[in-house]
Amino acid sequence: MNSSMGRAMRALTGVAVTFSGIAMAADTAPQTVTFTKDIVPIFQEKCQDCHRKGSMAPMSLVTYEETRPWAKSIRQRVALKQMPPWHIDKTVGVTHFRQ
Repeated sequence: MNSSMGRAMRALTGVAVTFSGIAMAADTAPQTVTFTKDIVPIFQEKCQDCHRKGSMAPMSLVTYEETRPWAKSIRQRVALKQMPPWHIDKTVGVTHFRQ
């Protein structure tokens, strides 16, 4: 897994923690994660193409109010690597990928 994807996965996994107001530990010191500063940039890059009103995803993840009810589900789906989705046929073309 490349470092930017690793950072994104760690931040998304921390979404549920953020919503409960618990500080996440950074590599060297405790740091509070906020929706606006830490989560929104990741959602804008990785999620909101689909997770916005009028798009294909079942819920919008644009505002805190829209996202908050889904925090536990987001954490679980990211931890299980079900989101972001990676639909690929490993029997066609390139068949080996770095994790």
